[in-house]
Amino acid sequence: MNNNNRPLIGVITARASQSEQRQLLRGILSKADELGIDVAVFSNVYNFVEYFADVEVENKIYELVHSERLDGVIITYESLIYPDLRQNILDHIKELDIPIVITDAETEGYTCINTDVKSDFRDIARHLTDVHGFRDIDIITGGAEYETSLLRVEGVREIMEERGLPFGDDNVIYGNFWTNSGKELAEEYISGKRRLPQAVICANDYMAFGLIDKLFDHDLTLPDDLTVIGYEHIGERIYHSPVLTTYQRNRAAIGAKAVMLIWSKLTGTPVQETDTSGYMITGDTCSCGVDKKYLREELLEIRQIKNYNDMNFCGNFEQQSVACQSISDYIRALQDFSYLIRNVSGIYLCLHEDWCTRSHKASIKEFSNNEPMICYRIISPEKGSDEPAFFTRGDLYPSELPGAGNKKFLYFTPLFSEGKEFGHFIFQYTTPDTYDSVMIDWLKISVNALQVLRMKNDINTLIECSNLSEYHDTATGLYNKSGFTHELAGACKKLGEQEKLPVIMIRTGIYSDDSRIEKKNLSVRLDIEISECLNHIAADIGGFCGKLSEKLYTLAAVGEFTEEDISLIMDRLEVIISHAPLYIQERGIDTLFMASRLISADENIDECISALSEDINMKIKQLSDERHHAYYKEYLKVRNSMYCDPGKEWDAQKTCRDFHLSYGHFRATYKDVFGISFHQDLIASRIAMAKYLLLSTTIGIPAISFKCGYTDEKYFMRQFRQLTGNTPNSYRNSLSDKRRSEKRRPYNHKRR
Repeated sequence: MNNNNRPLIGVITARASQSEQRQLLRGILSKADELGIDVAVFSNVYNFVEYFADVEVENKIYELVHSERLDGVIITYESLIYPDLRQNILDHIKELDIPIVITDAETEGYTCINTDVKSDFRDIARHLTDVHGFRDIDIITGGAEYETSLLRVEGVREIMEERGLPFGDDNVIYGNFWTNSGKELAEEYISGKRRLPQAVICANDYMAFGLIDKLFDHDLTLPDDLTVIGYEHIGERIYHSPVLTTYQRNRAAIGAKAVMLIWSKLTGTPVQETDTSGYMITGDTCSCGVDKKYLREELLEIRQIKNYNDMNFCGNFEQQSVACQSISDYIRALQDFSYLIRNVSGIYLCLHEDWCTRSHKASIKEFSNNEPMICYRIISPEKGSDEPAFFTRGDLYPSELPGAGNKKFLYFTPLFSEGKEFGHFIFQYTTPDTYDSVMIDWLKISVNALQVLRMKNDINTLIECSNLSEYHDTATGLYNKSGFTHELAGACKKLGEQEKLPVIMIRTGIYSDDSRIEKKNLSVRLDIEISECLNHIAADIGGFCGKLSEKLYTLAAVGEFTEEDISLIMDRLEVIISHAPLYIQERGIDTLFMASRLISADENIDECISALSEDINMKIKQLSDERHHAYYKEYLKVRNSMYCDPGKEWDAQKTCRDFHLSYGHFRATYKDVFGISFHQDLIASRIAMAKYLLLSTTIGIPAISFKCGYTDEKYFMRQFRQLTGNTPNSYRNSLSDKRRSEKRRPYNHKRR
């Protein structure tokens, strides 16, 4: 199990708002509630039966099943109606080393459970033959190519044969499990093309509704002329006349049994016997009459849904949400209209860090556990922080989901538009409950508003930056992705057989909320500042640099560079960017990561760029794990303040007083959080600032010493050498001196 007090089971389903899935989920959640288990439900929104390109990206929500948080997985196989999607999900789970249970199917290699469909239809046939005395019964089922269609027929056939009643091929009608099949059968009965039996058994309620709706428009009267029985009980009988007699498939019992099977594998607890048999729910399409108990339950839910639909229709959620000018406005709009989702306890918006600028290619790329994300609390069952929480995608949600409390029944629903994935919503329930179709309307409004906000961001960016040239970002002067890869390809072609070219990737602003539209101008200013830093280092080494995407930069150079040289370049990059005035003020430390590779003439440049990106993502993942410390955010404020101004008089006891922290606890916790004592980190902050001043200014050593908090210049120089291995002057000139002495061949990287 994971390290949390409560185990977490994932559920893969489709269109969780549908009645059939809600029944199954209620069984899962109720049993999980009883056993003290949390549940994470992953569901798409549309679930088309065939491939539909514009919504393909919604199924990326199922990639979250790779999370190490999960202790087990349940797959509601029957809900996944697109065959390729089913196979993709099976491919996703085959490498998981956790208990997996599949419902509604028999899949080799997995624990599978299902209701006995044949037994259910035997019960329905018995009701018609034994209670009503019918001898002539038809059945309309799904396509003959589906086993479940045939099992329904076999159940009826067995009872008819037991009773010695006629039942042949003429009694079996194959349809498609949808209303049009029922309507077509009704037309055959009405026209006389097919003889009229005493009763018809429908393989699900949808076909039954199609049948009785068509008959209602003509002279056939139910149940006097014909008895009709449905199957599944999807809870929509009130919309049709007369009220349908149907059979409740016990999906809730199946869901509960699936949880018990996983619990048994996790704990060794024996699995209790579970009765999964269904039961009849009578209505007016047979002479038994309506069972008022079930009808009252249906009416209560339908009235609630109608009330929420009316509130949605009469409210102005759509108008207010699309008028938002910033992510803050958007969050407030979601909060103001969260009451439109029935019974929900918590709503959390989880966005990819680059959601504003996310391309279609980024949306369909392979899943990465390390991809940075931002979580905004909309509402929660308990009081929680309104500050954005940062996490990586594989974590599912921040280690402390703000305000969520201990009990988490979570629904993960994708956020996407025009083939672009923005992230997902998490809807939290603290009782065994599920969302319904009303929530889907709320979700669609939210997605459209987010897309409008993204488009406003694009317009603001164009106003700030003008247009991009073919190879250059005109706001920064750096190569764009096309320009950098083009320049890199040209440099690689000039390499000798044994030569290699160093490429360094720089990822800035990790866990900084730069998706806020109201700070877009700040983002542009930061871009310009970072580009100046990159150009400064590039000039020292005769290299060239680029901006591949938001907060992602690269630098390359031609020449005989050693691993030691590359380490020195990366050290300078880290110092000069992280201590640039605007960057250190707005983003702070621990927000910059780098990776490097040496590439040869025959290497694939795109693969090299991808490998560098993955290396950085792994480093981000490591930092994300460290950020889970309970005191990380609080102590990071202290650390950022110290690195911004290391020259002031920093004293641990005074710092504790300023930040209202206990002295003894502060010293021990600081080292636990950052892996370095406060005193040693203070020295590191002073030396880092000294490096920055050496690289970015021409001021003398005495002035730098004083600015960094040293009263003794000699002591500063001694401490600098101890930590860097260089004197301040040699550090300042090392790369330039090396470049001049080695007489590297010039490289012409004129703008194309």
